[in-house]
Amino acid sequence: MTGKGGRRVTTWNSQWNHGNTKHIRVPAALEQQIIEFARALDSGVVHLDSEQLHKTVLLLIDQFVEQRVASFHPNQHSRTASTNSRRWDELRRFRNSVASGNHHARSKSTPESEPAIAR
Repeated sequence: MTGKGGRRVTTWNSQWNHGNTKHIRVPAALEQQIIEFARALDSGVVHLDSEQLHKTVLLLIDQFVEQRVASFHPNQHSRTASTNSRRWDELRRFRNSVASGNHHARSKSTPESEPAIAR
């Protein structure tokens, strides 16, 4: 047994094949699906090439946006379910980056590349 903060006899081994893990924030409604998908990728059951991965990520983004729009409740700040507000900017940029295959760009989005977000 080591000092404070070190590995202890009771510390468990990771159940992931790809090593270290980290905490991420995901929509609660998609949590189980994301965990299942991650486990399948980690175990080697699912192999995605770059094009398949892009299509899968775009599909997940579109499904998330559709769920948020469907569950929208009007309030004093907005009466309609619009995804054109500033709060959607980062998701638009991320979706555009995935769609273009450029994961480091922070370019402006175009309506053609955002079917679900640009409603």
